[in-house]
Amino acid sequence: MTRPPSAHRTDPVRGAVLASVVMLCLVVAALAWVVVRIAQAGLGLSDAAAVARELPPAIAEGDLGAATDAVRSLSASADRAAQATSDPAWAVAEALPWFGDDLSAVAVLAGHGRALAAAGVELTDAAADLADAPDDDAVVDVAALAEMQTPLRTAAEAASDARTSVHALAPAGLLPPIASGVRALRVLLDEVEPALQSAAAVIGVLPGVLGAEGPHTLLVMIQNNAELRAGGGITGSFALLDADQGVLSLRDQADSSEFPLLTEPIMPVPADTTALYGDGLARFVQNTSMTADFAVTGALASAWWHGRTGTTPDAVLSLDPLVVRALLAQTGPVTLADGTELTAENLVDRVLVEPYTTLDAREQTVFLQSVTDSLFTALTERGMEPLAWMRALADPVATGRVSLWSADPVAQATLDGTALGGSAARHRAAEALAFAVYFNDTTGGKMDVFLGTEIDVDGLCRTDGRPELTVTLTLDSRAPAEAAVLPPSVTGGGHWGVPPGEIGTIVSVAAPEGWSPAGVRRDGAAEPSVEAVEAGFPTAAAQLRLAPGASGSLEFRFVGPPGAVSAPRILHTPMVHAPVITSTAPTCG
Repeated sequence: MTRPPSAHRTDPVRGAVLASVVMLCLVVAALAWVVVRIAQAGLGLSDAAAVARELPPAIAEGDLGAATDAVRSLSASADRAAQATSDPAWAVAEALPWFGDDLSAVAVLAGHGRALAAAGVELTDAAADLADAPDDDAVVDVAALAEMQTPLRTAAEAASDARTSVHALAPAGLLPPIASGVRALRVLLDEVEPALQSAAAVIGVLPGVLGAEGPHTLLVMIQNNAELRAGGGITGSFALLDADQGVLSLRDQADSSEFPLLTEPIMPVPADTTALYGDGLARFVQNTSMTADFAVTGALASAWWHGRTGTTPDAVLSLDPLVVRALLAQTGPVTLADGTELTAENLVDRVLVEPYTTLDAREQTVFLQSVTDSLFTALTERGMEPLAWMRALADPVATGRVSLWSADPVAQATLDGTALGGSAARHRAAEALAFAVYFNDTTGGKMDVFLGTEIDVDGLCRTDGRPELTVTLTLDSRAPAEAAVLPPSVTGGGHWGVPPGEIGTIVSVAAPEGWSPAGVRRDGAAEPSVEAVEAGFPTAAAQLRLAPGASGSLEFRFVGPPGAVSAPRILHTPMVHAPVITSTAPTCG
């Protein structure tokens, strides 16, 4: 039987309706699937964030096993999130006008989270191999240490890629939770990526320093922050170590009294450095770290040691007593030759104060060399897991208390780009606008245990569009009123032009490349100053002298190139008492 004509006319309508219904169902299904994937991605990222919070405590406790478990769990969660965002339906949804940008941002976070977590697994596995390496009297297994370079480079590359991608996102247009995640990851990557790059570079150098390729000599130079120098403090104690396949042995020690006082520099130093600090930098061994350029300091230390012994060190390692304090916090107390204990709590008094107030020069030498010998024995015999070393040394390295120089030009070029390269290298590595403040004592004693400092940065926009920043240094003497009667080893005895009890300091401020010093003022009046370009940084220096209980301020003005200026980062000489720092700046342009 033939259907009525009217039925034929309605078929296209029915087909269109049916097609629309099918399409709607497909769209709804696709959206539902995207919602499921969003939920999966969100759960994965949420789990990853929760696991990530377990990492800092594990690292802080030096628990490599817990850190490894956390990284593996983090990797699994990040992988689930990344799989959810790699679905074809997700890519289609990213083109939608309502929340496409949010989905794209989530995909970026998930993808880079997976790459970072995977790199973290490789890194913790390598650290575990290092911790499990046979202990044959070596401080560290140099072969296992060298094996860490590849995972560190992988992690550094993953962090670099993630940093670039995350900074390309525009959080202002994203949903609040996603925008918050983007901003938080930016901050994290801005800290982690340079650190990983630096660590990867340093790991390439350390095995050689520790004798992986044959016997190596390492000169350890102890800086005493009680008498400040730009790099930390006077270089009054030295120890030569022999390194062979990670095994360290103490060959020789010397203090500053065993080196001659020269009438001519022991080696040429840059003219700008001499302009700032005088030629005493290279005529007195105690002044070796007077410059911010550790490449110069390391070469000077090597020259001094060669002049004394005929041996030219392969490398120079600089530490200050607060590095030892950080290590003691991990290892526990060390028993000294006199039967007393040196602890993280009493180290500053025992090493930086008491020897100079209770012992004569000969007794100081005997005591401090005994401390060095006891510490070396304890630190090399007790052993520490990699995470414990990392935890102990992370802050001292970041604050410039540990520096390394190599006589090998290739290794030295690598170190120059890392936090271990010294003060000027840290300044070069600072990616943000950064100023560095350095202190050099002129008292000739150990008065800087009484020195308090504040650093304040403020600025204005000039009418020509150029920013002008003022770095104000406020120093105060916390010395007792009767400080003048303290031993000459503390006060300097007035032998260097500073009356006993007072504190004399050369303060220098190094600006970024492209900035120009614009004078120094004190109490509103111009103050005599010296300007030079040290290690590539425009630098101004002026002097300040304080009686007990007194304070004084110096204002260093700098003018920068036209453009926007953020609040500068402030670097400074490692000190016994950390300075109080405030930094603000206008936006010019």
